[in-house]
Amino acid sequence: MQGRVLRSVFLICSLLSISGADAGASVFPGEAWTRATPESQGIDATGLRNALDYLHTNSGGVGADETVLVRNGHLIWRGPGAANVHEIYSCTKTFTSTVLGLLVTDGTLRVEDRAVQYLPHLADQYPEYANITLRHLATMTSGYDGIKGDGWSFYRTDRDTHYQHVLSYLTPGPPLFASGTSFKYHDPAVHLLGYILTRVTRTPLAETFKTRVAEPIGMQHFTWSDYGDRDGILFNNPAGTPGANQGGVYSNALDLARYALLYLNEGKWDARQILDPAFMQMATSTQVPADVPTRYMDLTGRYSFFWWTNGVKADGTRPWPAAPPRTFAAHGAGRNFIFVVPEWNLVLVRLAPAPGGHIHLGATKPAVWQEFFARLRLTIER
Repeated sequence: MQGRVLRSVFLICSLLSISGADAGASVFPGEAWTRATPESQGIDATGLRNALDYLHTNSGGVGADETVLVRNGHLIWRGPGAANVHEIYSCTKTFTSTVLGLLVTDGTLRVEDRAVQYLPHLADQYPEYANITLRHLATMTSGYDGIKGDGWSFYRTDRDTHYQHVLSYLTPGPPLFASGTSFKYHDPAVHLLGYILTRVTRTPLAETFKTRVAEPIGMQHFTWSDYGDRDGILFNNPAGTPGANQGGVYSNALDLARYALLYLNEGKWDARQILDPAFMQMATSTQVPADVPTRYMDLTGRYSFFWWTNGVKADGTRPWPAAPPRTFAAHGAGRNFIFVVPEWNLVLVRLAPAPGGHIHLGATKPAVWQEFFARLRLTIER
């Protein structure tokens, strides 16, 4: 397997056309990616081979087979499985916050709007929910919980039971904490935000994203799992919550690299500004301070609008010390990653299917990413 991947990098690089691919010149792909050798984009090919070899050997699932690297808008690496389409689980959350960004760009709503403006009944039983803003929902700091909570055992149950449980997320349960006072990585709040966005537009999340983003940037493989109609509108899975016939957005590494390139360019695609740059900067920089107390999985100091940032944690360290400070990523099921590295003008997508419902089995460990970025840095700063 390892040898096959490494042979493919040299085969691909030897076939890449580098005409017009001057290092540092940013481009946007048309129907197909503009391909270039790593060297033409200021990256040492031998060092890149070393970094990808390490990633392939030490990450779970299919290794680096479904990996794509783009620098300055040029495709400099694609693994042999880069066109494979499958669900990306919690990476989907960033698609939901992107729809939020579209509505902010339009002036339809603001991130400081209170959720009760769009769901007046939200605070009927629990008055504390009157203080929840859309920003709270997008940063996992709302304290909102659905009536059945967010358990894991139901993910592998039958379809009807799964759907009933997940749709119960939209029925308010007791608050976890006062909004803005703590943090919990929690799917019910994402479902609530997705529901609000769906009601505001009267359009499924998938349709909004497809017409406003996927089609303009040339994503050829994009679908989004759903739970059927809710209030007469198709309700897409806004969090990538795993389950029967679920997993959120389905795409491949080549198309997700386009999505990442849009974020790298702060919402601009070629001459078209699709999303407000101010929103993009806010959505990808740390929004949950490191000093926010939490008794749950601690992503304080390094979490934004469903993007994981390379911010400074309470202990003074960064999640990926070898990566530049402004690096941010979408993360799904322990195996799927969409990295954006502004300082290097680079995007990296690494995907792998989750095996048999065990979505964290063989997850790529933080230490693996740290070593990979350390090796990648040497290819750029040699």
